[in-house]
Amino acid sequence: MVKQTSTARRRKAPLATPDRLDRVQNASWELSAIGECLAAIGRDLELAPSAQKPPAGGTGNALNWLASEITRRCVLIDEVLS
Repeated sequence: MVKQTSTARRRKAPLATPDRLDRVQNASWELSAIGECLAAIGRDLELAPSAQKPPAGGTGNALNWLASEITRRCVLIDEVLS
């Protein structure tokens, strides 16, 4: 019950000043760009010829997962800011 009350208060109160919201939005965009870079590296590693070291595919999968998690969190941040 207490958790619902604090959540309701948080939604009614402004999250931050406009300049701080801009900083958070910019940070979200930058994280999104980092996620895109990680995804590209992950795809390159996943598609690397099998003659390369075997862990490359696993590393590619891990980087793709990390990129998707960054993207997911950026979407959540953007939803809260809008």
